[in-house]
Amino acid sequence: MTAELRKRRQEELETALAEARAALDRKDLEAAVAAFERARAAGAAPKLVARDHALALSELGRHAEAVDAFRDWFAKRKKDGDTQNLMGVLLKRAGRLQKAVEVFERARQLQPKGLSPWQNLGNVHAQLGNHEEAVRCYRGALRLSPKSPDLWRLLGRSCLAAGRTEEAIASYRKGLALAPANQTLAALLLQALLQTRQWDEARSFIGGLCAAHPDDSEFAVLAARLAFRTGNTDTAVRQLDEVLAREPGNLSANLQIATIFADSDRRRANEALERAVAAHPQSFDALDRLIDSLVRSRYDSETAHLERAYVLSRRLVERFPSRIPDAARSLRMVFMRVMDEERMAATGSFHRLLPIWLGEMRHTAALHELGQISGMDDRLALVDWHRAWGRRVAAVVRPVTPVAMPALATGRKLRIGFMSSDLRNHPVTYFALPLFEGYDPEKVEVFCYSFSERRPDSLHRQIAGKVTAFRHWPKMADAAVAEGIAADGLDILFELGASTAMNKLEVMAYRPARLGASWVGYPHSAGLEQIDYILTDPYITPEDPRLLIERPFEMPETWVTLSRMFGEVEIAEDLPEARKGQLTFGTANNPYKYTPSCLDAWAAVLRAVPGSRFLFLRPEAAAASFVANSRAAFARRDVDPDRLDYIGVRGAHLKHYNEIDIALDTLPHTGGTTTCETLWMGVPVVSLVGPGFPERLSYSNLSNAGLGDLAVRTVDDYVAQAVGLAADRTRRQQLRHGLRAQIRSLPLGQPERFTRHFYDLATRVAAE
Repeated sequence: MTAELRKRRQEELETALAEARAALDRKDLEAAVAAFERARAAGAAPKLVARDHALALSELGRHAEAVDAFRDWFAKRKKDGDTQNLMGVLLKRAGRLQKAVEVFERARQLQPKGLSPWQNLGNVHAQLGNHEEAVRCYRGALRLSPKSPDLWRLLGRSCLAAGRTEEAIASYRKGLALAPANQTLAALLLQALLQTRQWDEARSFIGGLCAAHPDDSEFAVLAARLAFRTGNTDTAVRQLDEVLAREPGNLSANLQIATIFADSDRRRANEALERAVAAHPQSFDALDRLIDSLVRSRYDSETAHLERAYVLSRRLVERFPSRIPDAARSLRMVFMRVMDEERMAATGSFHRLLPIWLGEMRHTAALHELGQISGMDDRLALVDWHRAWGRRVAAVVRPVTPVAMPALATGRKLRIGFMSSDLRNHPVTYFALPLFEGYDPEKVEVFCYSFSERRPDSLHRQIAGKVTAFRHWPKMADAAVAEGIAADGLDILFELGASTAMNKLEVMAYRPARLGASWVGYPHSAGLEQIDYILTDPYITPEDPRLLIERPFEMPETWVTLSRMFGEVEIAEDLPEARKGQLTFGTANNPYKYTPSCLDAWAAVLRAVPGSRFLFLRPEAAAASFVANSRAAFARRDVDPDRLDYIGVRGAHLKHYNEIDIALDTLPHTGGTTTCETLWMGVPVVSLVGPGFPERLSYSNLSNAGLGDLAVRTVDDYVAQAVGLAADRTRRQQLRHGLRAQIRSLPLGQPERFTRHFYDLATRVAAE
């Protein structure tokens, strides 16, 4: 290189560096990044550009590029603690949490008296769900900086996630002693007090804060949160409306309004969350909550809500890659529903996420994970997670004392209760209805408990007119519900909904009845050891007893029966194959059950039956994202995506089973209600039987409908059974118009027989 060329390169380098510094000074990160790239091209040494270039890229959300930009300098400075620490920060922002742990640990060793590596290491462990490790790190940081309110906050958060609630409360109090007006610490202390049911302490704490800071909106929001959690919803809404009248964009007030109306008025909840996101575009919590609410929204256009949730989910992943584990519950729900396999996989395995959800006590997150298993270790881990959740709930609950009743042997009536917010026009009630309509009032008293925040519908009113008592307690606090149930002196209380919307699973931890039982709403052990039984049958009961926490309340034939609510929807005269000229496989199952192994099996069937088609009968099928992603998923599996069909509908979907020749069940989590509907419409279902409860639902339905041969034990047999059934047009024709009558002659279709067996078994169990 000539001297003149070297001079010109040096001038280019100096100019680029000067432009980069000037751009940073005026906070023009895009210009700074461009200038740093020119400086690198001109030969700038890493020590001149690496740090600032990487930080500018990271601030722009280009986290993977930031790591690459810092890599050379990082490699040269293996023994410099500050360099190691910064690389850990960049890796954390890029979502590479395990690698960040390794780098932060090295930084901590290089800087034993450095506060930042301790804190950063604790933060990453907390995100990974390694709560005990996070506690260790924050304690290490506090030894260096004992007067940091923020460190006491972080320690308290991890203690709470680790189930060490009293230590968490003590940590928050120490932080507040150092910063008495710290709103975040106050909110966390209130959360811990509510989680441990320390109601009086919570009231005293919030009352003192509001008295000391009467004009502080954040403390007013905390008062509203306390009012809501203790059953005073009207007071909570009034307090929040007062805050929002002054500050329409107040983040915490809008988030709390969304919490209150999440189930009863989804539109109002979404309006609050949209205000929060608009006023706080950099708020992770607001964006995550909006995604979660949109994906659950059914009013107006469900498809439009789903598509917007998908757009926002991709935005969250790009903007907050290090927070993906924190948002995994909502992200996974969206990505499952639109069949985005790649992004779904990128949210992490359920083994990685379960500790996080346990720390947050998110029982609802586990429902969509029941099919995300591949071996016995996975199944046992899921059972252990539920048990650990239940023990944490029970640890902070004081059991109530049910009203004493004479022994059943004295001749009194059996008193049995059913607790669910779905005692309305809902699939749970479709199965439970025979028990409300067909019991013998001379022998049994039936009590129902609903917490639904929706206006009672006709089915709700019909049930109320049939049973001994119907308690409708919307938004009532758990402890009050437990006391109310205990006053009814029940022999057995069945919960029918676990932690699905508006249900109160935690009430079972209070033991409000002499015996507790679970049925139909949650196809797995719920986790509470205060639930003595789970209703099963000879087909559903797992062969390995480790896969249930409760004792089986085993019905002699079937765990469900078809009530009058399944109706008489007309079955088309001809097979779909005869009308269309090709055979159609299909499913109406929820996409959260479409695991990669399930899609593999479906694709194998389609490849084995040339010319056949596959129909998705789902609300999601109306969404462009679902169509695009499902086509891509089948194309990856060597199936022409033009063989896929879509009917996007919610509600009036039974008639569309007339478009399906053979239903292919999901696996490993099989259908339940969907399988019953499919069979009722004369459509055979091919299912795979697995070891666990959610893997045996269809096995029970098929066996109790006289089609047990369609439930097989291996994927190869699943494919072979589907192929064989496709070739057996005669059998399919017979089933199309004979299966409904066949069901009526067998346990699945005989509600009176089911009801008799249920109350006979309940009487025996209660008398033991």
